[in-house]
Amino acid sequence: MAGSDVGKQSISNRQRMVWIGQTFVVLALVWLALNGLDGWWFGLLAASVGAVVGGLLASGQPHPWRPHRLAGFALFFLVESFKGGIDVAWRAFRPDLPINPEFHRCRLDLPEGQPRTLMVSVISLLPGTLSADLSDDGRELIIHTLMPEAMDSVWRLDARIRHLFSLPAAEAADE
Repeated sequence: MAGSDVGKQSISNRQRMVWIGQTFVVLALVWLALNGLDGWWFGLLAASVGAVVGGLLASGQPHPWRPHRLAGFALFFLVESFKGGIDVAWRAFRPDLPINPEFHRCRLDLPEGQPRTLMVSVISLLPGTLSADLSDDGRELIIHTLMPEAMDSVWRLDARIRHLFSLPAAEAADE
């Protein structure tokens, strides 16, 4: 029995190390994109510390993502964030635009850890949506929308996160 526990632990440690490595690459690339080669040594240090601390403190099992899928997720994120910013600005300048605010209860069946955290964090950057509350067990999310059709982008986000982490497709969970 002790041998099987050791095998499970080594798999977990290997997955955690892969996740730390992937996180380091992303943080280093973000530093490079924002600062160029200015202070590259500090960027490498910051990326290293951020990746190690994040990897060691992350709750649950690490879920390594697929690097070749990150570009598609990043593009989706940037486009949706831009659309969200335009939507907010448009509504600020045109207060006569119709809104139909609603709260939606959504079951979160993404695994704990990075997939679920990414989902809850990014929802508020989608057009017309806001993560309003998360249940104590982390399994139900209440989302505030300005228009009911804003939930479409939430389902697209869920699908993108599943693709990024190679997770199975979700069942409809909106109540």
